Amino acid sequence: MLRFANVPFIDHLRPYCGGVCTCPLRKIQNEIMPATFDEFGLRFLYPDNWTSVVDEEEAGNSATLQMPSGGFCSIVRDQSQNLDEQLVDEIRDAIIAEYNEVESEILPIDSFFDNGLAVDLKFYYLDLLIMLRTIVTRIAGQRFVIQIQAESRDFDANEMVFGAILKQIRECDPSDD
Repeated sequence: MLRFANVPFIDHLRPYCGGVCTCPLRKIQNEIMPATFDEFGLRFLYPDNWTSVVDEEEAGNSATLQMPSGGFCSIVRDQSQNLDEQLVDEIRDAIIAEYNEVESEILPIDSFFDNGLAVDLKFYYLDLLIMLRTIVTRIAGQRFVIQIQAESRDFDANEMVFGAILKQIRECDPSDD
């Protein structure tokens, strides 16, 4: 059985599956066959009912994992010269321009990676509270912007899955050894 941090992969997905696997490909109960992301030096597993799309217009520097419920995890290999804070400010400004208001909270980066910046942004779309976790970090000498966005209840239900993905991404960095 696939394991993360000595915990079976399925245990990280239980909140997503409501405790019992009801994923579209319905494997044997409590068994999920994960899919593998393997782009721009990052390799990790994610739920097989998520869709992965690499944006070729961004020269292969951007990929999105789309959740069936509409949330997503976006990974961008950023080659700009902007400071981490400037990148987060640009994202926040784009949300304000589109949705008028945004609440932000700086998170301790060491919960995710050894360096960088982590910020939770919250805003309303219609009557839904949307959560956007933005992480800017360096992995194997490259800067990445990782954005995880979902409606607040869906975000909470999938937070352990997001954590498992981030843990695997962190382990892609040989400088952490």
